[in-house]
Amino acid sequence: MFPFARDRRFWALVGYAAPLGLFAGAAGLVFVTVVRLGTDLLWPEDLALGFLQGEPSWILITTAAGLLVGLLRRWLRVTRDPSGALAAMQSATVNWRTAVQTVIVSGVSLIGGASLGPFDAGTRAGGAFAEWVSERRGLPEDMRQVNTLAGISGGIGGLLTAPILASLLVLEIARPDAKRFYTFLVPNMVGAIFGFLVFFTTVGVGFLRLFEVPGFTLQPWHIAAGVGLGAVAAVIAALLGTTLRVARHVAASLRLHPVALAGLGGAVLGVIGVAFPLTLASGKLQLTATIRDAETLGAAMLIGIVVAKVVAMAVSMATGFIGGPVMPTLFIGGTAGLAINQLVPDLPVALTFSCLLVAVAGATLKAPFSMVLLAAYTVGIGPIETVPAGVAVVTSYLLTSGLGLFGTPRRAPVAVDDRAAEEYADRTSAPKQ
Repeated sequence: MFPFARDRRFWALVGYAAPLGLFAGAAGLVFVTVVRLGTDLLWPEDLALGFLQGEPSWILITTAAGLLVGLLRRWLRVTRDPSGALAAMQSATVNWRTAVQTVIVSGVSLIGGASLGPFDAGTRAGGAFAEWVSERRGLPEDMRQVNTLAGISGGIGGLLTAPILASLLVLEIARPDAKRFYTFLVPNMVGAIFGFLVFFTTVGVGFLRLFEVPGFTLQPWHIAAGVGLGAVAAVIAALLGTTLRVARHVAASLRLHPVALAGLGGAVLGVIGVAFPLTLASGKLQLTATIRDAETLGAAMLIGIVVAKVVAMAVSMATGFIGGPVMPTLFIGGTAGLAINQLVPDLPVALTFSCLLVAVAGATLKAPFSMVLLAAYTVGIGPIETVPAGVAVVTSYLLTSGLGLFGTPRRAPVAVDDRAAEEYADRTSAPKQ
């Protein structure tokens, strides 16, 4: 009934997954430690919250960071638009020859205040090491892809300190063939668990109840409210996608040298940061501060922060900074949920916050089911109270993907067999005319 477990190659993949997860977790830990130390040197411990309360010197920091990002990309020969974390999961492919250089640029981007997160580096480090091991061992294409996803799960399992969520997230984005699902699932879980062990034994649990808000008792009408909140999330996700496309179009039309473009992008981020200080960086610590002072900030300020963060994230991605989209997207959704609670106080804050937190991310990342699990982990609501969040994320996902409110990226197939992988490699390696 379960022939995959009788295949020697499957057990070899499980054996590879453990060291791949350990390496990915260790690499992710080193990366976030360096970013934290650099951030502590450049930025104040407590950022101001109000409008126009940022320091003008921040513009100099972000501009210098942008110029450095542009120079590093030129010196290290990092491509103009390297394949990001989501594309790596979708194709189960990471270029190990450029991974270290790209991770260095990502670290400088995050320290410099870009509105991006660490998941790109975690994905790239774990996946690249798996690619290198697979190539050295001469493994066939189908085994290489399983190893790559296991390495990616190791990195994300460490960063999230939630291995089950990491495995689900990676596989939901990758979507391997159903007949080989458990061949991918088990090594992914092993890799994620070992990556988690690295973080858990050194820094403890990072994401559990990270965004805790006052709980609520589920009422039947809360489920209907989840539909409306999901529709709002779909609009925000569409706004984010549209803003990113516009930012990339504007960046291309400027015809600037890549170094100058990154410097200009840094200057724009600095201006946005001075106006809305909570938009700086990935948004993890900033969202905690936003929850704490939501009532003081008020609905208008919270909405302004959401719009500013959308623009900051788009500018970061369009001008050459490198980082992951997960944490900034969670910040956008969570802050929007707080704003809705301020506008409609009869809606419990845990309801609006959890629904928007995961529904915006679920629609943007195309991973609705893992986002529901993330709500339970990070907000601390019970399994029954996650039902509205599930309704919201499905609603937003269907409105954005099912009805095509904005385009989705081309998917690269996770190989069903060697032939499928070879066909995909042939298509993607052909030079553009």
